[in-house]
Amino acid sequence: MLTKSNSLPSYYKIKNCGILYEFLVFDIKRDFNKVLKWMHEPHVIPQWQLNKDKIELGVYFEKMIIDDHQKLFIIKISGRSVGYLEIYEAKRDRLSLYYDADEHDMGWHILLGESDVVGKGHFRTIMRMICFFIFENSFAEKIVGEPDVNVKSYQYVADQIAFESQGVIDMLEKKATLYHCYRKNFYHLHSVYPFDV
Repeated sequence: MLTKSNSLPSYYKIKNCGILYEFLVFDIKRDFNKVLKWMHEPHVIPQWQLNKDKIELGVYFEKMIIDDHQKLFIIKISGRSVGYLEIYEAKRDRLSLYYDADEHDMGWHILLGESDVVGKGHFRTIMRMICFFIFENSFAEKIVGEPDVNVKSYQYVADQIAFESQGVIDMLEKKATLYHCYRKNFYHLHSVYPFDV
């Protein structure tokens, strides 16, 4: 069965200020060792808590791949693999235990694994790119996010992307800020496609 998340394209690209950004569907044989490395980076561990050994993390990702409520991607900047992305159907995700999810709500988790791209302005571009990708390729009227309250990168760019805080939710592993990004508000803020291609 083709689910909402798995019907998303397996490849997407934009250019912003002459820099090429790409989403490429995750391939465990090609991409696992990169993600294994990223999960052990000091700036990734506190948020993801997946600094497991190779076999344990490998089994985790095998389960992630066959879980059809989500689709996994590698993020590339200028042809270099720098991060990992999950796009999921919120109604079928555990997040739906914490808010009243609509049928077409989509959410995402992002990891910029290469430390030399963190804090360079890429996060804002990638957030906008994810939103265009989802809104252009699904019936979602709302995109959701639930970063740990200690993750400041979301807070710094939320208004620029039309992400609105809905308050704090107490999840088992973290206190998270629940964000909603409504299609109409996003396109009002970004009435002109902001990328080069």
